[in-house]
Amino acid sequence: MAMWIQAQQLQGDALHQMQSLYGQHFPIEVRHYLSQWIESQAWDAVDLDSSQDEFRAKRLLEGLVQELQKKAEHQVGEDGFLLKIKLGHYATQLKNTYDRCPMELVRCIKHILYHEQRLVREATNPSSPVGDLLDTMSQKHLQINQTFEELRLMTRDSENDLSGLSGLQHTQEYFIIQYQESVRVQGEARGQLSISA
Repeated sequence: MAMWIQAQQLQGDALHQMQSLYGQHFPIEVRHYLSQWIESQAWDAVDLDSSQDEFRAKRLLEGLVQELQKKAEHQVGEDGFLLKIKLGHYATQLKNTYDRCPMELVRCIKHILYHEQRLVREATNPSSPVGDLLDTMSQKHLQINQTFEELRLMTRDSENDLSGLSGLQHTQEYFIIQYQESVRVQGEARGQLSISA
């Protein structure tokens, strides 16, 4: 049975936990309408720590956006009109959000699928100490990866800020040189005026 079908059967706290996985970063409607496509993609084949997999992540983003646009185009009727607009909006939103950082989309979907699977497993099987330990370790690993990615993005932003500061420093140095040259020329001019007077 598809994981999304099982996830829809969650109840109580598990359902709330599953719902909290979604938001502006990845709407639950996208998960719902593209559940088969999402579950058929090889998200785990993308190594989040390898910049070489960025192309693969970009293709997954493009595929997701295309699937949303395709789903939107096939909506008809009165109810289909609003859904068409909503799915088109989500396609644009996801493209704008993840176009410059497609690895973040992969990280997000991997996180969602992992936690959905865990919630479904916990709902269908009594918890085992080994499974709980593995879940805790995996959660810590995901938190470490997420923190690492946030730090990497902050570092990149800081480097951009530093290159901007470097440009300002060059401008300041140029101004100082020009100012000193102006002071020198004015001094020579005053010296010439005092000699001729």
